[in-house]
Amino acid sequence: MIEAQHVSFEYRNPEEPPIVVLKDINLTIERGSFVALLGHNGCGKSTLAKHFNAMLLPTGGTVLVESMDTKEEEKAFDIRKTVGLVLQNPDNQLVSTIVEEDVAFGPENLGVPPQEIRQRVDDALKVVGMYEYKNSAPHKLSGGQKQRVAIAGILAMQPDCLVLDEPTAMLDPQGRKEVLDTIQDLNKNQGMTVVLITHYMEEAAKADRVVVMNDGEIWLDGTPKEVFSKVKELRSVELDVPQPTELCDRLRDAGISLPEGILTTEECIEALASRMEVRAE
Repeated sequence: MIEAQHVSFEYRNPEEPPIVVLKDINLTIERGSFVALLGHNGCGKSTLAKHFNAMLLPTGGTVLVESMDTKEEEKAFDIRKTVGLVLQNPDNQLVSTIVEEDVAFGPENLGVPPQEIRQRVDDALKVVGMYEYKNSAPHKLSGGQKQRVAIAGILAMQPDCLVLDEPTAMLDPQGRKEVLDTIQDLNKNQGMTVVLITHYMEEAAKADRVVVMNDGEIWLDGTPKEVFSKVKELRSVELDVPQPTELCDRLRDAGISLPEGILTTEECIEALASRMEVRAE
């Protein structure tokens, strides 16, 4: 669905040396996949995400979205219909005083007929579990609810791919759960391609694939089990791992034999229980 070919990007100021953000990025996002994009602040992940819907254009190399080159200006409209971008702060995407009007904003700008807009708005709000709030004022909603409305606004444009730039960063645990449940449902049950930028390793562990960036480059790329098994390497670039993975790594350092690739609390409990049964025997 999305292919970055030798992509580089730099911010240029005539009075200062250019700031290089992306360096020879090669990355393919498969249709229907759920990809988590990780990296410490300033590594280039948000900049890369903005290349996926032509919000930014590469300084060097090529980004293809469904074989459309993002540098071709006449393709920008179709590219942005294909890839929807959800920003970190939902307040930056909410433009109306009524939820349903806000969700309708995108399709209206695409020139969708009014009757179809009505259906799209209702369907999008139902998908994110916010239909009962369609006549509410966005500013009265919780952070998690606002973010779900922002996602609905993108869904109403019917993109094939959803790119989310730290959508849970400003939310409490319940809000994070609401948004992540919505993202997983869109991917698993609706077949939508999802690229999730996050600092929460437990969220990344739910993806099909984890891509780690460091200093503007792709540093690691693999399944969650493959990537998070490299605990010490991730620490070296200022990244954490899921808490169950961290616990098991420390226990291994203390001489307790435990299997690799543990990501969830349930897997951790099962491994510890098996270990205790072995010792009891």
